[in-house]
Amino acid sequence: MLPKGRVTSLTFTRSLVTWADRFAHLPGFVYLDSGTTTNGSELELITALPTKTFSAQDYSNNLTSWMTDIEQSLAVSYGTGPALGTAELFNGGLVVGNLDYDTPAADLARSSPQRSKAIAGLYHWVLVSDTKTGTSEVLYHPDCPVGTRQQVESILNNDANTARESFRLRQSFAASITKHEYRRAVERIQEYILAGDCYQVNFAQRFQAVFEGDCWEGYRAAREKLAGGFSGFMRVDSDRTILSLSPERFLQISEGKIITQPIKGTAPRHIDAQKDLDLAQALVHSEKDRAENVMITDLLRNDLGQFCQAGSVKVTELCALHSFGNVHHLISTVQGALKPDLSAGQILIATSPGGSITGAPKKRAVEIISELEPYPRGAYCGSIFVMAGGNWMQSSITIRTLETTDNTLYCWGGGGITASSNWEAEYQETLDKVGPIMAALEHTSQCSGNSIPS
Repeated sequence: MLPKGRVTSLTFTRSLVTWADRFAHLPGFVYLDSGTTTNGSELELITALPTKTFSAQDYSNNLTSWMTDIEQSLAVSYGTGPALGTAELFNGGLVVGNLDYDTPAADLARSSPQRSKAIAGLYHWVLVSDTKTGTSEVLYHPDCPVGTRQQVESILNNDANTARESFRLRQSFAASITKHEYRRAVERIQEYILAGDCYQVNFAQRFQAVFEGDCWEGYRAAREKLAGGFSGFMRVDSDRTILSLSPERFLQISEGKIITQPIKGTAPRHIDAQKDLDLAQALVHSEKDRAENVMITDLLRNDLGQFCQAGSVKVTELCALHSFGNVHHLISTVQGALKPDLSAGQILIATSPGGSITGAPKKRAVEIISELEPYPRGAYCGSIFVMAGGNWMQSSITIRTLETTDNTLYCWGGGGITASSNWEAEYQETLDKVGPIMAALEHTSQCSGNSIPS
């Protein structure tokens, strides 16, 4: 039977992010954030102090074995029985983790063998908020260590203002490649397209800046400008954090159903309402953007078809317009009914990296990305996922995502390159997507200098 843990209901007079301030310093801290968009996660959560940590490096980056152990541990923690609601869903504990883009399927020997391709934690407590009902609860699994529960309750009951560390960049963001190198990469992709190797390739450029202080404050500053519906902050270890402002759902699995929502098609926002509307309508009617979206939607429809009952995979929304703080996007929705006895975690491994951030066909697109992008993507274009009992999972594609290593903050911007792409327009699109994030962090730091070298 489902383990009966302790449940504490909370009446929130503040946003969940202010509660997150209290826990952000703890090891293994995670904040999954639905932002302020309508096309986002139905749940927000905070947790920290994992009972057990799973690093793929300990499995020689064999992700199948890694995920098998995760799901077995979650099954033991959860027990048996259907998940009926928020309390039942997380009362058996939860797993939160990240999967790099550079998995064995996409890495092609680019990244360091010392780096773990994925990491996850099994947590026995969570502060969870249902964004639809507005209800919030703190849930403790019966196996939650006494010391962990006491520490959590002490933090929750302390009404003193939380001391927050400062954050600043030591210099503005700098691009890792020049405009000329970007142009040459786009032209090379188009040569591959004309040769029949592929139809579309998602190409990204990287920016970096040295920082000091706590990246949680950087995340706070950036999310105020453009938190997506699948945002999140993960304190992976003492030297590595992930700051994601993603608007993109990857896979959601619940009650035997699977949903994915690829994003393809982008236009900038404008401060003038009429010009903003014109940009949105131009995107809706753009043959190039719609063709790109349809291509990737078809790829993901085929990906889901491997795991779904015959005839159940449907495109329920095609090229729908969704507007975010900095850009308009076209988003499609694909869903299906899963075959029996398939695990959510193994489906995540099998479908990663996601088709919307690789290209078509996926295998060749991944090879071209590895050839032309000079640096591994790391957390960018990977996935942040949360799993609970009853084969429930929610995951994002980590676009609009930054990662820290030691004291360097990395940010990527990318887009789909097709035969009709104009390299200057594609270059500008990368800046439309992540320029506001970098600007928010630079403004917070009061940096000076040109962030985009020519």
